[in-house]
Amino acid sequence: MKNKLVSACVFFGLLGSSLALADDAADVRATIERHYAAIHAEDRDTILSHHLVDFTIFAPDGGVLNESDTFEVLDRMGATIDFPVLNVRMTNFNAQIYGNVALATFYLVGTATRGGNTRNITNRVSAVWVKSGSEWKEAHHHESPLLSGSRKH
Repeated sequence: MKNKLVSACVFFGLLGSSLALADDAADVRATIERHYAAIHAEDRDTILSHHLVDFTIFAPDGGVLNESDTFEVLDRMGATIDFPVLNVRMTNFNAQIYGNVALATFYLVGTATRGGNTRNITNRVSAVWVKSGSEWKEAHHHESPLLSGSRKH
């Protein structure tokens, strides 16, 4: 009887843990979807609210690491970054949860418009999200184009 009780406790504990991880993965996906809705709307304040204070990004242009104070430095210098206008959707989404940290991987498929020129894109994304209180915040984002000749999604 005691062994059955212990086994039942272990089973339900693992089941609860699995369900919590599934809920967190769904929450991360929903947060990222809201993040891209803000990007589509060019809503800078909402975009920034999804980032941790020390957020970093390797943008898909292959350039240097952008650090958390990039916008502050640009504002002080009276400069701007010419971000493309994105119209993208996520495919092949996966989130691996490690406590309060999530590693999200996915593709962004759609178009990017800059300077009146629109081009089709398929970018690979790896992003680290951290649960801060009840909210997921992005700590790091790495995005790069899927190379030609690779499998398309």
